[in-house]
Amino acid sequence: MAPKFKHRLEYGAFQLIFQSTKLLSRGALLAVGRGLGTFVWRVVRFRRGVILGNLTAAFGHEKDEAWIHATALDFYRNLGMTLVEFLASGHRSQEDLVANVVVEGVEHVEKLVAEGRGALFISGHLGNFELMLPRAAVAGFKVNGIVKRQSNQLIDKFYNGIRAREGVGIIHTGGSFPQILGAIERGEMVGILGDQDAGRKGRFVNFMGRPASVNLGPATLAAKAGCPLLMVFVYRQPDHSHVMRIEPPIEIDPAWDHETTVQRMTEIHTARLEEAVRKAPAMYYWVHRRWKTQPPA
Repeated sequence: MAPKFKHRLEYGAFQLIFQSTKLLSRGALLAVGRGLGTFVWRVVRFRRGVILGNLTAAFGHEKDEAWIHATALDFYRNLGMTLVEFLASGHRSQEDLVANVVVEGVEHVEKLVAEGRGALFISGHLGNFELMLPRAAVAGFKVNGIVKRQSNQLIDKFYNGIRAREGVGIIHTGGSFPQILGAIERGEMVGILGDQDAGRKGRFVNFMGRPASVNLGPATLAAKAGCPLLMVFVYRQPDHSHVMRIEPPIEIDPAWDHETTVQRMTEIHTARLEEAVRKAPAMYYWVHRRWKTQPPA
């Protein structure tokens, strides 16, 4: 189907922004991102109440109001830098990824590959998580991303083209389960984010001291495929480079039945995410209403 006129206009505006990012050095681009984040915090105030409420819910019992406001400002600045990095991703080379993203824990993936085993790379909306799969692909691993189709097919095609060029396989949401299992059976890695509110279909698990509805998809996939979960987090460093940390695999205990596997794997990957958030609270995506769904009274 031919793109709508509205989508052509959006794509034109997007290309204008994308091409303009080529004119700036990486340092200047990141400075723009930080400035944009500061402007949004102080002037636009986009979802400011949600962000402060989430930070208070997570840390209010141990941190004061000044810390919460300072962390919220750092969050906006980190988000601004992540946004401009994403907008400029079409310009980066493999050399850029290697230079700006250091990988730790690569031995965990190498061991699985040597054994001919696939796994799920599971992360959360922490740091520049979009760097996870491209950097793994540049390291020589076969990786796939589960991608939701964008309403604007031109922008959708553009970014999927970047992913494919960098060696990332595309698995679209909706009927993707057989493709995911197939990739894992071939010994490949499949990336998934598992930290958004899952509504009434989720399982309530403790996260940052409060019950949160967690999507059972990652644990269910691991149970059906018989594969481990590999937690992967990308942390921005003081010099604005990144460290991609791959944690030891979460293996399924052979003694667990299916239901126990789903429950325990969900609890463990949620607890690992909490540990990562506590290490870098300003890098987590506090815009999302993580505790929107609550258990029945």
